Amino acid sequence: MKPGRSSLRMIVILLWILGILCPFYSGRRFSALYREAFDWVFHTHASHVLMHTFLYGVLGWLLASFIRVAIWEDCRRALLCVMASILGIAILQETIQMVSEQILLGQDEVFDVLVDLNGGLLGGALYVCLGRRCLSDGTKPDT
Repeated sequence: MKPGRSSLRMIVILLWILGILCPFYSGRRFSALYREAFDWVFHTHASHVLMHTFLYGVLGWLLASFIRVAIWEDCRRALLCVMASILGIAILQETIQMVSEQILLGQDEVFDVLVDLNGGLLGGALYVCLGRRCLSDGTKPDT
């Protein structure tokens, strides 16, 4: 890996995490236009689940690529590190949302964390599968 790439990846990961942690839902209270746009995007439960899966899937991919899971001997341990990070970020995100919305922990928050974990696992596993495939083809998994 080139010297500056690791730093760039870390910056991208941190920006992605900050984007996830930002309580976008709370913005609905301050702007009717924002509320309309937000509700248009998230008008169904399926769209909410897809967005969580996408956000945490990308995060899983980014984290796996940062620690280069595909070339670890013990792939399971590396994915466990990725999943522990995903779990911590998902819990923090739900906590920020609960505080900003002044709500208590409920089924919806637990469901969101489980969806986030699945998305993170999907992204991390996809990176591993593609990385291993590249290794078997003789190309670098450095993507």
